[in-house]
Amino acid sequence: MTRTADRIHDPLTALLPTATDADRAWLVWYAPGERVELTGRVLDMWQCKIANLLTEEAPVAGTEPGLLVHLGMGVHWRTVTWCCGAWLAGGTVTFTSPADVSVAFAPNELDAHAQLQVLVPRAALAMHWPGSLPPLVLDGVADVMSQPDAFTAPVVDGARAAVRQDATQAPGAPAQASRTALVAGLAESSNPTDAPDGSDSTERAPGTGARPRAALVCSNTALEAMRGVLAAWRNGLTAVLVSPDADAELIQAAARQEGA
Repeated sequence: MTRTADRIHDPLTALLPTATDADRAWLVWYAPGERVELTGRVLDMWQCKIANLLTEEAPVAGTEPGLLVHLGMGVHWRTVTWCCGAWLAGGTVTFTSPADVSVAFAPNELDAHAQLQVLVPRAALAMHWPGSLPPLVLDGVADVMSQPDAFTAPVVDGARAAVRQDATQAPGAPAQASRTALVAGLAESSNPTDAPDGSDSTERAPGTGARPRAALVCSNTALEAMRGVLAAWRNGLTAVLVSPDADAELIQAAARQEGA
């Protein structure tokens, strides 16, 4: 499920899907009343379009130390697409601190000081932002969909930051993690889940010794959810991302349905 390591110095890019990864789902999203499935090809399309938008519109794209992208959408499948797009473009993602670009579901969730602001409709089938956009704010679907489906990723060293955190909002956590460190940290746990109650929320496929087809990812934070998604992909599994709003019944149903 990983791309050929033509950019072996950047292990993060090597984990992301490509246009040839269309054989099965890479990401399945579960929320109350909602299921969204994305194959590797569809995810690649989204990440390439987002990377093209960031490269074209962001005022500091292509400069060192790279673009800083704030994602204020919480745990959601759209957060995954924007993370992948930002990383493909060589950028750094933050969920807490001020940034060059801010992406959110609602105007009040945007970073008011970001040089580029993007509003994304939450609905899976939305073709554009519902209603009028604030001045100078881009449409996170319509403006993205008009971008090319292919993107030539820049040469990025693995030492470049993948994630940056605001130390005041994440006390005790490192201020940032490099692309190499983020991927290396995925090996620390064989279970890419973060159940809110601390329990193991992964259910195995029926049958003794059956190898799971997917990994259940349950987290209340976007950063830990992304770690879970990347860990699943690294292990060749479909990432089944579950909304924090899901109850135990929905989590169990998602595990059974997807073979997690």
